[in-house]
Amino acid sequence: MIEVNERIEVPSAPRIVWGVLSDPHAVVGCVSGASLGERQEDGSYDATLVVKFGPTKVTFQARFAMELDDATMAGRVTAKGKDSIGGTRVQANMKFNVVEQSDPPGSAVPITSEVEISGRLATLIETGAKLVVKRMVGEFTERLAARCAA
Repeated sequence: MIEVNERIEVPSAPRIVWGVLSDPHAVVGCVSGASLGERQEDGSYDATLVVKFGPTKVTFQARFAMELDDATMAGRVTAKGKDSIGGTRVQANMKFNVVEQSDPPGSAVPITSEVEISGRLATLIETGAKLVVKRMVGEFTERLAARCAA
């Protein structure tokens, strides 16, 4: 199990940040290597994510669902998927919320997530996970800040 505990800081008002984070199309636009597929009848979405682990690129096909609470600006994302060639399976649960911060002014987004990986590439993915998560969070933060500023 991979546990992720990150905090993103964005120099925009909480409602602006929430507006982006509560829109699946906008979020996918902030994730390098991600594309959004069909919306399902149950409200979940199909998605694809290409992740680079060192010299290896792994493409995941997944289905995710978002539960959003507009009043508290909090959300939960659940996802299940598998890679396109090796049968590696991934299941993730993430929680986040948007809070105002004063120094520096803007918003903070604490994120907690648990990711379970099984299958042929599990060891490779788990070994490189911390570096990959740091890189992806950094890229996501830059894209989120740019989208919020626009």
